Amino acid sequence: MDFSYCEFPSTVSIDTFQAYFNPQDVRLPKVNSKSLTPIQAELAGECQANEAKSLRHLVLDAIVNNWSELPLYRQLPRRQDRNYILSQLDTQLPLQLLSTHIRDDCFWQRCYELRWRLATLQARGRERRWINIYMERHVQEFIENMQTGDYEQDGNVQTALDICAAYINQLEINLLQPAPGDSESNDHIPLDYLLSNLPDLRRLRLSYSTKTAGINYQIGCNQLTPRDILLLSKGLSQCHELRKFCLHNTKLAAYQLRFLAHSLDKGCHHLKELSLMHCAVGDAGIRSFLETCGKESFSTLTVLDLTNNKITEEGAYTLSCTLRHVPLLRLVLRLNPIQSDGAAAIFHTLQLMPIRELNLGSCGISETITKLFMMLICQHKTLLHIDLSNNCLGEEFGKHLLKIIGCNKMLESLDLRNTGLSLDMRRKFREFLLKNAERKKHEAFKQQQRNKFKALAKI
Repeated sequence: MDFSYCEFPSTVSIDTFQAYFNPQDVRLPKVNSKSLTPIQAELAGECQANEAKSLRHLVLDAIVNNWSELPLYRQLPRRQDRNYILSQLDTQLPLQLLSTHIRDDCFWQRCYELRWRLATLQARGRERRWINIYMERHVQEFIENMQTGDYEQDGNVQTALDICAAYINQLEINLLQPAPGDSESNDHIPLDYLLSNLPDLRRLRLSYSTKTAGINYQIGCNQLTPRDILLLSKGLSQCHELRKFCLHNTKLAAYQLRFLAHSLDKGCHHLKELSLMHCAVGDAGIRSFLETCGKESFSTLTVLDLTNNKITEEGAYTLSCTLRHVPLLRLVLRLNPIQSDGAAAIFHTLQLMPIRELNLGSCGISETITKLFMMLICQHKTLLHIDLSNNCLGEEFGKHLLKIIGCNKMLESLDLRNTGLSLDMRRKFREFLLKNAERKKHEAFKQQQRNKFKALAKI
């Protein structure tokens, strides 16, 4: 009997088998309880019922059945035998046992898909291995489901870190369980020890919100307590490899932002992206955050996202005085009522920055900003994307912009939806920006050809 079909990784799809093998000549296995055809499945069942397995497969089955006591995998010299083990091995075995002996991408992809069948598949680049994606999701679930009374630093937390810490590069925590209703405070589980023991953490997305109103729900359970911010700041100060940090849907007081700024400035020397979205920071919070920073703080920051933080023109002015020392490439202030005065301060600062993307959507900006915006369009040489949607700019703004937009050869997109401009005028802007993009693409192609010619000339 031919058992070669068992030597293929079980994660290879049925479509792939059908593309490379003739179903009439090869008996294929069931993958996720699905066969190629009912007839083939019936014939395969009749044949296998009367034929014995080969000695090789009997031995491999014995290894699979006793793998928890004797985990043989790397000791098997043939790749076909390893693939058979991976396709038959139980994914419910202890995580520490599996991670110690198996690194194969196909196996960890199967583990992920079986455990989180309905979850959205995680993005995976060339440098991202499935064991990393699985461990990151495991730690996320571990933290989000942990009750405050179950936290044991030297017990369950240390056990999880021993298994997963070496594989955690990205961590996303969308909620934290509230404290019991009979507790004196609304403290959440401490994150200092966890963050301090993730040496390769590069991206952190965090929220202290509670998504279900259970028996432990009480007023204030979605807010950071003084103890929460102290422990979070302590943990962040040890995340020396952190590149991207996002804290969202969590109300932040001014004094808490002071602690947060100090910890990020002290420990995260490679921070490139900072997002504080829907945190009700306000002008006082912006002022407290920036007063803690010096001129050399956040010298590597390229993205700042302050979406929906109740920042007015006062906060925008405070922000503009500091941003000129930061090499920002992307600035997002949408859903903040900075109005025209705040936008004017931002426009003035942008002249000194290598900014490429600016988002001021729904900021209460009026047509009084027309002159300053025209100056920005004419003089700035790096802006590629601008979003001014949902602001009351009017037809006169569009007419002035139509006259001078030809001066800008860099701009690629300009969002003017719901600004009072007609569809015809917006269509003219879109056509001009498409020409910009096509011209830049053509120039890049010509430069590439010149570089090839120079390389050939040197040879």
